[in-house]
Amino acid sequence: MKEQKCLFVTIAGLPNAGKSTLINSIVGKKIAIVTPKVQTTRTQIRGIATYNETQVIFTDSPGIFSAETKLEKALVKSAWSAIKGNDVTLLLIDASNYLKNIERIKTVFARLQRTRSRCILVINKTDLIKKPELKMAYEHLKLLYKFEKIFTISALKNDGLDDLMDYLSEIAPVGPWFYEEDQITDSSMNFLSAEITREKLFLNLREELPYSAAIITEQFEEKKDKSLVIKQVIFVLKDSHKKIVLGKDGSSIKKISIEARAELEKLFECKVHLFLFVKVRPWTDRPEEYISDA
Repeated sequence: MKEQKCLFVTIAGLPNAGKSTLINSIVGKKIAIVTPKVQTTRTQIRGIATYNETQVIFTDSPGIFSAETKLEKALVKSAWSAIKGNDVTLLLIDASNYLKNIERIKTVFARLQRTRSRCILVINKTDLIKKPELKMAYEHLKLLYKFEKIFTISALKNDGLDDLMDYLSEIAPVGPWFYEEDQITDSSMNFLSAEITREKLFLNLREELPYSAAIITEQFEEKKDKSLVIKQVIFVLKDSHKKIVLGKDGSSIKKISIEARAELEKLFECKVHLFLFVKVRPWTDRPEEYISDA
């Protein structure tokens, strides 16, 4: 029997590069929420993949951007601390808009240089561009930074992931696995269920509101019939926000609840009774209490 190997990998990059989609595709189940809005990921989420006798532990970190508010600064700090703590960094770049973000990408490269971490470039969303554009992006980015290796993938279409996983299992050091073979994340059930509701909130509400909302799971209980009772509180900053979350005659919260429940039933493979409550609280004064994995 081959020796066990283990590798810790951080997936880093600008907001909306496809980090959460990549981690979900690799582990084969949705453990990180995905929306078209930037700053969807607020905390480090670990995904575990066992491949060729190698356990690869991926950390999906918040997107790296110029932070201004207290919450934004907490997100960026979380992203860089994930990079420092791991064996390898996968820097994910969105091939479809990399030129538009080139200055921000150069800033990330400069800071990566200072961390001296092993860095692999992963050019994502190849399904959105033509081959000549991809070749240009590849050549351009290769000149800007000395990467250990460069891969081109489409996380959404599962394209190129085998090559990436082959390489990661090849470079992994010999060492015991940290998790059971069938474990795909170390996030708690409370955290995962709150994240799914937050995703539905992001997808249903207008632009600014999701950023001023946080969700905590207050009850997660299995009943005798194996169904789950999940009670969650949505914290918002103002009464006007509360009205938007609830919607006319409760229409908005009802839609969010129906969509979240369907997703939770898929994730936990059982019937879910979901109860959502909305409270006004200035939670962004202490973001660490609301964005960390409970």
